[in-house]
Amino acid sequence: MATHKYIYWRPDSPANEKGEMYANVHLLVGYNQASITDLRKMADELRETFPQATDDQICGGKVSKSSSVLGFTIITWGAHLPKGAYPGWHQVDHGRPEYFW
Repeated sequence: MATHKYIYWRPDSPANEKGEMYANVHLLVGYNQASITDLRKMADELRETFPQATDDQICGGKVSKSSSVLGFTIITWGAHLPKGAYPGWHQVDHGRPEYFW
């Protein structure tokens, strides 16, 4: 199953008191059912890197428009995070995803 992990940094949003920058974190998995079980597995995978992400902060859906990930299941989470290395995650400093959900 194809998996894509993105961190979209938001330089237009002010840093918090710790100097952390706001980011939108997206985890996309290709062609699963988007069942509660699937979404929980995806949330658990997100929490391997971001253990502070709670179920009430994570949103899920299906990508409805894209040239590359159409039909993928997506979970999103937003938070202030320290800039740095996040192995396995593609980081985007500016711009928007090419997909919509």
